[in-house]
Amino acid sequence: MRFWLSLIIGIIVIGGLLTLIYKNNEDQKEIADTEAFIGKWLTNKNGTLSTYIKEGDKVDSEFVKGRETLSESIGIWMEYLIVKDDQIKFEKAYTVFMNNFFEKDGFIRWKLTETGDSKASANALVDDLRILEALFAASERWDDQRYEKSAKSISNFLMNFNEKENVLTDYYVKGGGAGPYITLSYIEPKALSRLDTLGLIDKVIYENMLSILANAQLDGSFFPKAFDVDKGIYLYDTKVNMIDQALVALYRSKEDYSTKEFLNFIKNEIEVQEKVYGQYDRKTGKAVVKYESPSVYGWLILYCLEVKEYPLAQQLYERMIHFKSKEPEYTGGYSVNDDNTHIFDNLVPLLAEIEMIQLKLIK
Repeated sequence: MRFWLSLIIGIIVIGGLLTLIYKNNEDQKEIADTEAFIGKWLTNKNGTLSTYIKEGDKVDSEFVKGRETLSESIGIWMEYLIVKDDQIKFEKAYTVFMNNFFEKDGFIRWKLTETGDSKASANALVDDLRILEALFAASERWDDQRYEKSAKSISNFLMNFNEKENVLTDYYVKGGGAGPYITLSYIEPKALSRLDTLGLIDKVIYENMLSILANAQLDGSFFPKAFDVDKGIYLYDTKVNMIDQALVALYRSKEDYSTKEFLNFIKNEIEVQEKVYGQYDRKTGKAVVKYESPSVYGWLILYCLEVKEYPLAQQLYERMIHFKSKEPEYTGGYSVNDDNTHIFDNLVPLLAEIEMIQLKLIK
């Protein structure tokens, strides 16, 4: 009798383990498919990540076209590889970054052509902060001082050129100085905190940046868009972009600043509409567009994980994967329409998925 009881228990335990292993492999397959999609369809010959699948019709210094590549993309990709703990791919990304985006003085070009050329003379603070934080994290994890050296060069450049009125602003234009605003979704507190800990940022600048993030007053359910450093006032959009809003909520929550009203808005949208749209009217709180975006869902998931709203994160995840391609040719790709997609709509969901997998929240 004991033998049969032990045998039955053993079978149950083994079955459970096999189920867990199978589920883990399925989860890993999901991110592997998206990685493969990006590698096949959204990677240029020099290793840079293209913004779209299709070629653009022209090159513009202000707007992004076709196979052009952004510092934003390499930054999110690096962040994903840190979370995934993939040193081999991170090293490849680092090499691509150093060969194409990085200049010796620490300046990072925000946009390049498919072949790595650039007419852009500006950087982008939010991308630079994300990249330097990834580099510092990589240096710690894999004990490689090259990453730290590059991160310090970037931070030195930001302190010397992106500062205006003791605030780091959105961009610096070579020959033109720092911009007049700081967009709230650019204030990434984790990177700023690391710079403060390492003594790489002036204390006044650090405190001003967090103060701007902390003191932002909501209009209804929505945060301001930016802060005018010359006038000392917050700026609000008439039509709010939910990517900006989700990022502000994420960054505020990292510092334990209240995001209750925004969270309640998202909960209500999911309960009533069963979706979150891309833009809303600031005054009425009504959607002003019909489209949804997997990148919006991705950032909202990351925000919900930060505030431990796990059931809501799972609901948002289920809506996000609705945008995964059903076409075998584009397996793993998000929002592929007319044989085209934006890399942002693939990288952000990928980042959200790996975080969900690590917390074992994907069912």
